[in-house]
Amino acid sequence: MKKKIIAAILSAAMALCLMVGCDTSGKKPSGGANKEYKEEVPVYTTDEEFYLGMWIGVPSQFNGVDVTDEEFEDQFRLIKEAGFNYTEGGYAETSVGYNKRALAAAEKYDLNMLVYDDDIRTTLINGTITDEQAERQLKQLLPRYSEYKSFAGLKIKDEPAYSDIASYHTAKTRFDKVLGDEKMFYMNLLPALAGPAYVTADYREYIREYVRQIDTPYVSYDQYPLKQSNKGKPYILRSFLYNMQEVRAAAPGKDMYTFLLATEHTGYRGLTSVADATFQTYSFLAYGGKGIQWFCYGPLPEFDGASHFKESCIGRDGKPTEIYDYIKTANLEIRAFEHIYNNFEWKGVMTTIGSENDNGGENENFAYLSDTVTKHDRIVSLKTTQDTLTGIFEDGDGRDGFMIVNFTEPTEKRKNKVELTLKDASRAIIVKNGKEEVVDTDANDKLTFTMNEGEGYFVIPLK
Repeated sequence: MKKKIIAAILSAAMALCLMVGCDTSGKKPSGGANKEYKEEVPVYTTDEEFYLGMWIGVPSQFNGVDVTDEEFEDQFRLIKEAGFNYTEGGYAETSVGYNKRALAAAEKYDLNMLVYDDDIRTTLINGTITDEQAERQLKQLLPRYSEYKSFAGLKIKDEPAYSDIASYHTAKTRFDKVLGDEKMFYMNLLPALAGPAYVTADYREYIREYVRQIDTPYVSYDQYPLKQSNKGKPYILRSFLYNMQEVRAAAPGKDMYTFLLATEHTGYRGLTSVADATFQTYSFLAYGGKGIQWFCYGPLPEFDGASHFKESCIGRDGKPTEIYDYIKTANLEIRAFEHIYNNFEWKGVMTTIGSENDNGGENENFAYLSDTVTKHDRIVSLKTTQDTLTGIFEDGDGRDGFMIVNFTEPTEKRKNKVELTLKDASRAIIVKNGKEEVVDTDANDKLTFTMNEGEGYFVIPLK
């Protein structure tokens, strides 16, 4: 009886396979030249979240009208839904009352908040008191916020000049003594284009000075790549990738954070599509970046005395703009595959000039780079129709990963046909728009795909 039952089950299973086209050979489908799969598809997990933050959070007023508690909390719901895990105060919002209100709302939506508090910051940097006096004062001030789980750390300084960095060493020492590594001591550095008067002639030395004096686990800087000529032609800032290279070289053991562009302001164009956002994010991911902050999320004044600002993710009327949707899409794509990305260690980048490059075979961003990789043992050839940036990664088991980015100005809407021939690869995991799929290579271990503007594919070859 048992044999009959087993035979019936096997017969039914074979019939089902014939109906749906099961492969019972243990080999690749006919398109893959019947090569055997030598490697199981890995399953990646991690508790580590990618840092997604902002400059300018939720204000207490929109267009001069006070925000109700219900409206205020709902703004934090929008932040959470857009994929952020870090927030901060609204423009010029530094009072204790505001900070507590924002911390409570952030906690409701499981967000982390960086706080700017004038009293605490003054105590940290005050050179007229001893460290012991500062410690006592800090222990009196910090209970303002310590009850909130959302209290993630303190904003200390934005864009210090080289000559200013050493003065914050004492502040960091005092911070560590009272808070240890449980909270974030937050500083953001100038970009390379700030010039020698601010960052010295050697930008790497500027970064090294920060690491020597402050030594946070991360290095954060700002650099916005989307520019527009006087005639209205969009172009990519030529030092966009160079800045990543220099931070990587000067601080190899640190996580790299950056600010990317969300808000049109003096000198920088506005976002017109999701591709404008994802072009920035995937380019940064190709350099192994660990944290992205958007400039800006909440509304800014139209003119702050130095720059003119257009609308941000949240308009001056408190409603989400199209920019919110673009940034939300880019953030959620990162969220969707951070469990894979965070299992890989960055090793370098390769650059490829596309066959349809119409700038005489030149790319200003690529030309500025000096630390690129020219070949990789796993890549037999990489042919592209458009200029392409490829980040090189490796997971803990020695498995390769490649972040392939269509590095073209997004408004030109250039499609990039990619032919990637790999060594010993029967198939590959390809993460596209945050979605993971397993794809067979052809008989020559080659993958062929076409990328739209602003796209980045994370490719993991499998034997």
